[in-house]
Formats: sequence, C-alpha cells, structure tokens
Amino acid sequence: MTARFSQGKYSLAISDRDGQAYPYTEMVREWTGAWVHISEYEPKSPQLELKVTGGDPQALQHPRTARVAPAVLVSLPNNPFQTYAAASSIILVNSPNHGRSTGTTVRFRGPVEVSPGTGTVADPVSGYATPPNFDGISGSNIIKAVGYTITVGQYTNVTTTLASAITDTTTNSGITLTDGSSFLTTTDKEPQVALVDSELIRYSTISSNILGEVSPTATSLNPNWVQRGAYGSTAATHSSGATVRNLTTPTDWYYFTVDTNTATVGSIFGGETASSGPVILSA
Repeated sequence: MTARFSQGKYSLAISDRDGQAYPYTEMVREWTGAWVHISEYEPKSPQLELKVTGGDPQALQHPRTARVAPAVLVSLPNNPFQTYAAASSIILVNSPNHGRSTGTTVRFRGPVEVSPGTGTVADPVSGYATPPNFDGISGSNIIKAVGYTITVGQYTNVTTTLASAITDTTTNSGITLTDGSSFLTTTDKEPQVALVDSELIRYSTISSNILGEVSPTATSLNPNWVQRGAYGSTAATHSSGATVRNLTTPTDWYYFTVDTNTATVGSIFGGETASSGPVILSA
C-alpha cells in the first residue's frame, strides 16, 4: 500500500527564517531550500539568474553591394591653368583641395554650351566649349579627350641634389639635401614636397638640410619623420647626387605636360572657365 501524507490543516510548522510557528498549510519552499511562511517568502533576484547570450550580430542576412557614386566634374577657379616657363610644355593647375593622387588621369573640359540638336529649340544638344588659347597653348589641346596624367604639387625651378644615397625605407633623419636653403618650408602644417626621380617625399621643415615634418604623423619627439611615396607615388632607392626638385602646395596644385604646344612667355594664366574630371562621365 502506498503511504499518504496528512494535509496538516490543524498542524503548525517552524519557519527556517525566524523560528516561529505558522499554520502548516501556509508554508512554502523558498528557492534557497528554506521552509518559510508565505509572508516571509523572498523570490530569487533576477541578477542571480545566469543569462546566456550569444555574439553580437555581424552582418545583415541579405546585404546589397553599396552604391558607388560616379565620378563628377570639379569646377576650377577662373583661369586655372598656368604655363611654367617659356619653351616648356608643363602646365600647372590650380584646384583647391583637389584630393588627387600622382599618376591619376584627368580630363579637362571647357564651359558647358548648348546648341540645337536637330535645329529646334525643343531638341538641344549639350556639350563643352573649347577654352581660349593662351601663351602659345591651344585650348583644344588642353581638353584632349584621353586626358593627361598628373603629378601632385606646384612645379618650381628650385632644385638641389641628395647629399647621400637613400633606400626605399629611409625616413627619420635620413634624407639630407646638398643645399635646402631655397626649398620652401612652412609653419602652419601645410605640407611641401621634394620630388626625387618620380617619387614624392612629403615634408614641412628643413633643419641642417635634413627634411622633417611636423604634421600629422610626426611629433615634437619625432621631428624628422617624413612620408615616403606620398600622394600616390612609390618609394624607391635613389643614388647620391640625384636631383631633388621642390614642389609646393600639393593640396591645391598639380601639373601635367601638354602635347605638342610649348609656352611662349611662361607664368601666364589662362583657360577662363574650366573643369576637371574623369575621361568618361557616367550617369
């Protein structure tokens, strides 16, 4: 025969909490295992419950490739082109905060013009006018359809040589010019460039003919840090005596070599209204 328990409706029980007697039927088992009166019952704190969590979600289940905005035209200041010198084909381009890299192909265009497409006002055709000629440079040559490969910085006639050979990793206190007295330096964190062969070396200070930098990577504890292979160029090995040319204000200027034409006078601005952009414009 299976044993049965009494209901205990007339019984008393001693509480494990305060040691007092309470009606047996009003007693409950607490989460701690203690046998207590219902008036003394304390539920388990949620902070004591172990909550198992997984890793944070890393990605959407159905992602889409981000849209790549097409390259657009950039308006240039009035008369943005400047010839470098007489008999030279180098053309300097003023483009504030251009953000371009050396080796980029840039196509120049004149002002937008609208002409009738089929001879009616309702069917016009948009295009780009040819900039006017200036200082022996043909406007039609400036806007050549295949564009021009640019070099960042403003080309100057200030040159010197390397006092000693450098490798492609030479940087701190290691790049010494034979005579850096004519090279432009700056005190307002505006970078300058030393062109050696096809490499651009970014600097802003020169002390004892040693190139140095004050911003953004260098600090007062490391004043002779310079950036090798700057503005899209490639760091390389250069021999002692290699020509070093000063390129100034690389943030706002770049240059290219125009086909066929050479300047008549030099240092002449032209182009009137023009823009720069990719070779092919896409919607």
